[in-house]
Amino acid sequence: MIPIFVGYDPREAVTFHVCVNSIIRHASQPVQIIPIALNLFSDYDETHSDGSNQFVYTRFLVPHLMSFDGWAIYIDGDMVVRDDIVKLWDMKQYDKDVMVVKHDYKTIMQHKYMGAKNEDYPRKNWSSVILWNCNAFPNRILKPDFVQEQTGAFLHRFSWLEDHRIGELPRDWNWLPDELGDNPDAKLLHYTLGAPCFYEYADTVQADQWHNELKLTTHCQQRFWPEPTVVVPHEFDQISPEIKEIFNSILKYRVDPAGEYYGMTLQALQHKLAALPVDQVVALDSEYRYERKGHMYDPLLESFVRGAGGQISTWAKEETTMTPAVLRGITKHKQMEACRAAGRDFYYMDTGYFGNGKRKTYHRITKNDVQNFGPIIERPRDRLDRTGVKYKKFRPGRNILLAPPSQKLLNLYDINLEEWLDKVQQEIRQHTDRPVVVRLKQSRATRVNYDTIEMALDQDVHCLVTFSSIAAGEALLWGKPAITLGPNAAAALCSNSISEIETPKIPTLDEVDAWARHIAYCQFSEPEMRDGTAWRILNDH
Repeated sequence: MIPIFVGYDPREAVTFHVCVNSIIRHASQPVQIIPIALNLFSDYDETHSDGSNQFVYTRFLVPHLMSFDGWAIYIDGDMVVRDDIVKLWDMKQYDKDVMVVKHDYKTIMQHKYMGAKNEDYPRKNWSSVILWNCNAFPNRILKPDFVQEQTGAFLHRFSWLEDHRIGELPRDWNWLPDELGDNPDAKLLHYTLGAPCFYEYADTVQADQWHNELKLTTHCQQRFWPEPTVVVPHEFDQISPEIKEIFNSILKYRVDPAGEYYGMTLQALQHKLAALPVDQVVALDSEYRYERKGHMYDPLLESFVRGAGGQISTWAKEETTMTPAVLRGITKHKQMEACRAAGRDFYYMDTGYFGNGKRKTYHRITKNDVQNFGPIIERPRDRLDRTGVKYKKFRPGRNILLAPPSQKLLNLYDINLEEWLDKVQQEIRQHTDRPVVVRLKQSRATRVNYDTIEMALDQDVHCLVTFSSIAAGEALLWGKPAITLGPNAAAALCSNSISEIETPKIPTLDEVDAWARHIAYCQFSEPEMRDGTAWRILNDH
């Protein structure tokens, strides 16, 4: 079993747990995790006052804690291990007293987390990852009373050792992204200026790796996911202006049936009802048994036609008419083909492009196609801001994330999923030797709870490859380029050929912003369907 000592400071306790989780996830052999926490020492009193954390000096007691026997690993808590810790353990050299990464750099910042001074000094950060030879005779001097009396300069420079007894580890095993820059091949990331748990360092270099590890640390698989409590607007707050006028007329008639004050007689009310549009569109029910959920009809389709001034019906009744149809779900591809053949308009409804969490808030609605494949139109940012979506700067990675579509979607293009997947992987191998991670489409519960697309994109991804999945747009928002091999709403900002996989198109943040503002006008909430907002936007833009 490999003993691993990890620095613990209660002021940033989360970093310890994230670090430990990263060690365990990648380890191929049993490990023993021992926190270096001040409250656990009964024979040591911290008398120093110059440390930026609570394990600045206690790390040098590792040989003492090991009873000066065997080897041990020490690492600071503000780290994420990205490879098998056994590889570091196997670098032991028995003619060395310690082994460290021998950094030689000048800091770029005068202060670091919690306002601590960040000064340059010889052998800076050598002691943040230590492979200890606890049995080495020179290390037996490191007892509590000795460490208490020494200066930071003496200890952190390993001044009690002869230089030739200090072995060297590869820099990838103590990479400082906030000082040295991005390194997709780093085995261990050390956020030396400040871990991303601190607000001012939340977006530091390679912070995404830490945030993703945090999600994995706090993950808990559930048997079921209770629906969140949602405040639903009153039904009367979700109706179109024409319907509101009818209701107001009814209220006037209710208190003044003779029309002496408001002029709203029964005849006038009937005239208003007769003039109400009811044939703008016709919803063609998916014929799912919605009564099981307390509905008489598909609620989303009904909401849309209510705001549009249409009717609910079925394909069997409306197949030969030319009234614009409303269809929901990719299984309606035959009805879409029939509409195209007859020159009949249709509105297609499916999952929104972004802004959805565990509950589907937004639904895309597209006229005469399954996604908005048209040009990017300059739009206000009001609708984008309401989604709460933020986008990230583009950053490099190593892996190819292949996100194939479902067979139901490919049926629209007469493509076999297995054949498409084999062909694409073969073509990828012709143009790159990067690892390929295939992310098959999971159940919605899995996708939104513990295997989100954001989690997948955080796994050191170079670029995403897909067909027409909305994952392409999600990748762009998450700071990863995408290659789209089929019709796709994000195609204008993506490469469209696997031959470009090593140098995929990377749009500017202004281009991503313009695309996101445009797409926000192509998806709608159910209240916006009911009150006619969706219908007006779709037919005014």
